[in-house]
Amino acid sequence: MSRADVPGELRTAMARFQEATARLQASYERLQAEVRELRRRLEAKDRELGHSRAERERLAGYLAHLLESVPSGVVAVDPEGRITTLNRAAQEITGLGPENVGRPFAEVFSFQDPPGADLESLERNPRQVVALRKPGGGRVLLGLRVSPLRGAGGEAQGRVVVFQDVTRLKRLEEQEARNRRLVAMGQMAAGIAHEIRNPLGSLELFASHLAEELQGSPHQELAEHVLKGLRNLSRITGNLLLFARQVEPRPQPVDLRDVVAEALVYVRAAVAAKGVRVEEDLGSVRVLADPDLARQALLNVLMNAVQAVDEGGRIRVACGAEPDEDPPVGRVAVSDDGPGVPPEDRERIFDPFYTTKARGVGLGLAIVQRIVSAHGGWVSVDVSELGGARFVLAFPLDGAEGG
Repeated sequence: MSRADVPGELRTAMARFQEATARLQASYERLQAEVRELRRRLEAKDRELGHSRAERERLAGYLAHLLESVPSGVVAVDPEGRITTLNRAAQEITGLGPENVGRPFAEVFSFQDPPGADLESLERNPRQVVALRKPGGGRVLLGLRVSPLRGAGGEAQGRVVVFQDVTRLKRLEEQEARNRRLVAMGQMAAGIAHEIRNPLGSLELFASHLAEELQGSPHQELAEHVLKGLRNLSRITGNLLLFARQVEPRPQPVDLRDVVAEALVYVRAAVAAKGVRVEEDLGSVRVLADPDLARQALLNVLMNAVQAVDEGGRIRVACGAEPDEDPPVGRVAVSDDGPGVPPEDRERIFDPFYTTKARGVGLGLAIVQRIVSAHGGWVSVDVSELGGARFVLAFPLDGAEGG
């Protein structure tokens, strides 16, 4: 190669270099443009995602607020049966705190009635009423429904349990049913009692004269047995008339503690004879009640408790206000450690002439029901903390107390 050819080759190389540089420059500019476009798109996507995230957070907050605001109890359970959600209403109704989230549903919700109820059986029987013992004591009836919880694709993600407190509603329904039965049986009892009482009074008078005439004779004891039997029949007839007649209380402001204390005086002899230990927790609470009728109702319940317990048994009497009831009430709870009232008998225990006692007539608790119902209150029976029966008598609070 001659020297004359060198400048030509250099110029050619330089031209190629410049072309390559121009192409690189153009590629770089295109790359910068693409990077700017990608950055713009990323910024737009970030804004969109940020908006979506904020929207999701807003929606999640709204749903959480909605869940906490509904008056029904809502419990969400995962596929393993553990509680994932326990809303505020569920906590207030059951008395269970938020610390139960994460625990197995079957351990937290131990239903008394039906016994052994679980999520599977409750899901198969929708809209049933179950009884739950609250942690602090007391029993609540829940109108409950269990539904499957499914994801967007229809896959099972657990269950949702929704319930309401129907304790007061069921109590009112039972009381209304009792009242209908009481009215019908009261009419029948009144007719029977009036038919029996007149001749019975004459028989009792004749037997009394006969016992006096036979004083000191071998037949004196027989005449006294007849007189005793006739007096017992007279007492039963009197109870029939008391049950049958319209109960018309004359309510007045009265301290329920004083009424209970007076009723306890009347059962003192029966308590001492059986060696029963009576525990008292009598808080002062003013109610609107007829003191005589209220004392009679309490006396019937207390005598039932004394008869139910064994020698040396325990009875606990407590009274206080229940302002959370609707309407607010003052109530007396009489608990014992006797055999209790079987669940199948609790519906009928207040019916007239229904008794589980060998010598009972079955009017004592029916009269209690009549008296308390006439005051606008209610009566209930369940299991006591002592293991036996627990009778609760509720009377309307005095306006000043309830306000």
